[in-house]
Amino acid sequence: MSDSMDRFGIILRFAAERHLTDVHFKAGQRPLYRRAGRLISRREEATFDDVALTEIAGGLFNAEQAQAFNEGEEVTTSYGLVGTGRFRVHVFRQRGTISLAARVLPSRVVSIRELHLPQATGSLVNAESGLVLVCSGGGQGRTSTLAAMIDAVNTASQLTRHVATVESPIEVLFEDKLAWISQREVGIDCNSYVAGIKGALKQDPDVLMVDDVGDRDVWDAVLGAAESGCLVVACVRAMDLSQMFRYLIGLGGEQEAGWRSRLAGLFLGAISTKLVHSADGKARYPACEVLMANDVVYTLVRDGHDPATLYDVMHQHQPQGMQTIDQSLHDMLNAKVITGEIALAHAMRPAELQNMRSTGARYESGLF
Repeated sequence: MSDSMDRFGIILRFAAERHLTDVHFKAGQRPLYRRAGRLISRREEATFDDVALTEIAGGLFNAEQAQAFNEGEEVTTSYGLVGTGRFRVHVFRQRGTISLAARVLPSRVVSIRELHLPQATGSLVNAESGLVLVCSGGGQGRTSTLAAMIDAVNTASQLTRHVATVESPIEVLFEDKLAWISQREVGIDCNSYVAGIKGALKQDPDVLMVDDVGDRDVWDAVLGAAESGCLVVACVRAMDLSQMFRYLIGLGGEQEAGWRSRLAGLFLGAISTKLVHSADGKARYPACEVLMANDVVYTLVRDGHDPATLYDVMHQHQPQGMQTIDQSLHDMLNAKVITGEIALAHAMRPAELQNMRSTGARYESGLF
């Protein structure tokens, strides 16, 4: 192993041991660490030059990844350190030099309760069939939420279930407990998301997890998998549920009406997460939107109404397990987990949140 790779490993180990979430590497700069959502650096740390970063990238790539990178593509891969844990590393070029962004992956699966996620997050994966959607922006809890949902299947199911995953890359490793889990990584265990989904359906799955609905073909395959009779848990990169539905419905193109009907008929529920700083700034907690299937949601999705109207549905059906992000923030305020300033900064409708505070409304989620 080269000196560059040795130093790379030391830095990643430092990040993992101190519960930092990300490390950024750029030629001529000291590494930047992300702690509780904020970037920091260490003055005593030396910089990396492009030669060192090139050596590190070479140590991370397999032959196919090296070829893809040399042909101009960006590459995301995983890297493990014995005794420390695993990391997701994205390798890209900027201004003609190599840069890396490393994400510290959890050393164990964190449960739904430990993450302070709504109870509906676990109840949704008790279903035998249908479609459950998860969304968030980058670094806002998407991977942890997905992992916690699969953990619920693995630890709380009444029957043994076969879980098949399609991921790029595999970020959280599961041990078989109550479930039999087959994890497949795109580019290693299957050629593409679509091939992975279609292949998984031949494995007799009860639950299929897809970590990124990135285009029309993948979305069509996800819908097809749910139509086959298994439970599908799929993740979408979107800031909130309204944006997610707008994106998914738009993928239908000229077939939008038919795809809306498919989505409406399969939909069980969805959750979006946004991480907000605690009052002391030392941690982050998820503010969540939760949407559950009912007749109103079915009609709104099927008939092509503006997805923004789903906010009002969540607000009005809180007793059914739904909640808006503002209700979630209000719950955290009542528990004194966050400050009023933080809550207002993340609120979807700040005036509505202030009204909840002034009227003394309470949403007893029991999460804190």
